[in-house]
Amino acid sequence: MDASKIFKNLKNILTADCEVIKLKDSQYVFPIFKNGRSSLTQYAEKNNLKVFKNKEILNLKKIKVFLRSPRDRFVSGVHTFFYQNHNGLINKKILKKIENFDIVDRHFMPQYIWLLHLHRYFKGEIKIKNVTQLYDMIPNRDGPWLNNPKPWKKITKNQKKKILSIQHKKYIQVDEKIISKYLNQSVNLSKIVEEFKIYALS
Repeated sequence: MDASKIFKNLKNILTADCEVIKLKDSQYVFPIFKNGRSSLTQYAEKNNLKVFKNKEILNLKKIKVFLRSPRDRFVSGVHTFFYQNHNGLINKKILKKIENFDIVDRHFMPQYIWLLHLHRYFKGEIKIKNVTQLYDMIPNRDGPWLNNPKPWKKITKNQKKKILSIQHKKYIQVDEKIISKYLNQSVNLSKIVEEFKIYALS
């Protein structure tokens, strides 16, 4: 991964608010884009749940992190990026910029980068779960298109093929390694950050 490019493009994201939601059963969840974040935040708003931000996160106990299949998330994230910025039209020139890390968006950046974002304020234990398990904790399935004035269009087979035609291994390899080793396990977040840094920067 071209670290200099990706971190330059993520400067604004990594300095944005870091949020953790406290569910009613005193479980803490870190929302990640394309990993049920819209459902989580909408559920929190409807139920008046506490949202911890930045330094408020420092002293929390174990936080649950829901990770998604890296390949599926990359495809879905790039599709969302084009939907939001290019009327859903997948442009080869833009795809090339994504391939070269000239364009990096929070919807498809590696989930490891989201863990770095959390690590700015939290150094404790996380429980890594599959995103499909999120809906065992919250009932709603609201997506980001719920209150969006633009009609949402599902990704087509042709769009998926175009997205996967670019070199995308560097976007997903670090997440694949994290999931392979730590899915359904509790682990110190600092250990994750340090152990997989070499893959994120290579």
